[in-house]
Amino acid sequence: MAYQQGPQDSGTYSAPYGYQPAPPPPPKGKSLFFWVMVIAVPLLLLGGGFAVVVGAASEGANEAQKAISDVTPPARRAHTVVFEAEGYGGATKAGNVAYSVALRVRREADVPLPYTKTIKVADPESALSLWARNGNAEGTVTCRIKVDGRTVRQDTAKGPYRACRVQASSLN
Repeated sequence: MAYQQGPQDSGTYSAPYGYQPAPPPPPKGKSLFFWVMVIAVPLLLLGGGFAVVVGAASEGANEAQKAISDVTPPARRAHTVVFEAEGYGGATKAGNVAYSVALRVRREADVPLPYTKTIKVADPESALSLWARNGNAEGTVTCRIKVDGRTVRQDTAKGPYRACRVQASSLN
């Protein structure tokens, strides 16, 4: 007997009227462990790395500050410098007085003795000098440089028109 083929199927399916297909099942949910591994672990690693970088930067900043303070001179404190010229044995006037701090010279003429000039000096390495010339009177003139109340240099000149000179290379 001969086999007969039935009508050919067109390949399209049509559901009966009013039929709704069931929605596909939801995807299988990820476990809490999965989300902890995906989100929390990288955040913890990033935070730890950030802490290491910040700690290293802070330590580097501390070392840099220490290096800067090692080469920066300490704050200078002001020293009181007193230039004095005194006359004895008839010397009542200095024909000229000159004093200098760090090579900045100041001069005065016909100065009555005793003479005192007080200034503030911040640089501990300042060169100081004082020069006083006796007027035409007999007697002696004494020159003195004091730093913070301590006499660091003193000189005396005897006779008319003689000059006393004192120099200090630093405030010490």
